[in-house]
Amino acid sequence: MNKTVGVVIPIYNVEKYLKECLDSVINQTYKNLQVILVNDGSTDKNSFNIAKEYTLKDERLILFDKKNGGHSSAKNVGIEYFSGEYTFKNKTQILEKNSLIEFNIEGDNPYEIYRVYKSCKAFKTTKDLTNFIYPSIDYIIFLDSDDYWELDCIEKCVSRMNGINVLWFDYKFLNKNKATQMEIYNYTEEQIITPLQWLKRTREIGNYLFWYAWQGMIDFTFLQKINIKFINQIIHEDHHFGIALFSMASSIYIYPKKKYIYRVRKTSISNQKQYNIDSSSYLYSLYLEFDKNTYELKRYQMSINWILTSLELIKILKYNLNSEISTLVEQIFLPTLLDKTLIIFFINKDPLLLKNKLKELKNYFMKFHLSKAECLKYQLPYRLGYFVLMNYKNLAGLAKIIFNIKKIKLKIKNEEKLFEKTIKDFPFIVFSLDEDLESKKIKKHYSYRLGKFLEYIVI
Repeated sequence: MNKTVGVVIPIYNVEKYLKECLDSVINQTYKNLQVILVNDGSTDKNSFNIAKEYTLKDERLILFDKKNGGHSSAKNVGIEYFSGEYTFKNKTQILEKNSLIEFNIEGDNPYEIYRVYKSCKAFKTTKDLTNFIYPSIDYIIFLDSDDYWELDCIEKCVSRMNGINVLWFDYKFLNKNKATQMEIYNYTEEQIITPLQWLKRTREIGNYLFWYAWQGMIDFTFLQKINIKFINQIIHEDHHFGIALFSMASSIYIYPKKKYIYRVRKTSISNQKQYNIDSSSYLYSLYLEFDKNTYELKRYQMSINWILTSLELIKILKYNLNSEISTLVEQIFLPTLLDKTLIIFFINKDPLLLKNKLKELKNYFMKFHLSKAECLKYQLPYRLGYFVLMNYKNLAGLAKIIFNIKKIKLKIKNEEKLFEKTIKDFPFIVFSLDEDLESKKIKKHYSYRLGKFLEYIVI
């Protein structure tokens, strides 16, 4: 039987790359695809129009236009669409040749979907417009709209999905030379593994921030059964999703072929340090809370990311997991995630009261003392050196460093005082005093060594 693959493509301001992405989808050697494009409130000139153009010419595509809600919400719309959670009401009454049929969402519409578009080619009669429902799919796969696939990607995946919960393939960087996650795991042969085998390998290599979203194919019945989605309004949402997915699977197919081409962009949501936020962005209210200081907002976003990821991962531990799997998930991932939550104490505002959520993690903070390495990261030498290295990377910035170093040092000192003041309300958060391998690495890191030097030469 020819299996149907559901493809989910979130779109946000990618006019330079979207055609290359969509061409790699519609020209796949495997043809039985149902593709949802989710325009997440793009503000550039052409992303939405390009999405419309491709939807019109290929009846396998459907386009959702929604209010900006972030990458997670766009992917969740895809999952919900294929799960049949939306009821469609046709706005278009007449079936015209070479036109897009428009639908509205009836009933609950939490993501504020403005309009849904489908090619007229998908309908034979006007009656079909009123009877339109979601397609049934066997597998689901995600694709970021600035990336693209090898043309046989889906065909190779489907042929390996028999009885498999999750397939994991490799990728290659389009414009960067670094190891992929699968290369770090050193999986070089095709094989089927269990969650227990994956967790033990994770522990061996020390990969405590595992992530997975677009790196393979998922059995859709399995995904619906375990009922996980992406955490809304965070970045790096693929950490929780990947850990949860792999932990609850019974079979994981390792396919170490590079079928996905990954583009590293400085302006992508997860990479950019400063970015423009207009009133259409889901971040706009927070942006105003932080007095339009994008640096502080970015740090707050990271706080949201790790606190909510920790809380959601704890929910997974209560799922019907093998006790050994549950123990390993907790021991491998939670200490690192808890370490990363503490950036919230360097921020002078907490509009979403995330500090209260830390109290929900009390038992885990008491169980896993925070690492010595993380303690070093929050001290002046590392933060001073890191700030300089991240913001002044060339000779032209040397004079700027010298001119601003006293101000930078004072800012970090003031943040340390803020940290010490606010963390007193959380006596269950304790730093380990044990010197471990990671803390020794930190002391050898350029950031720490440079910061130590600047700490002593700057009065």
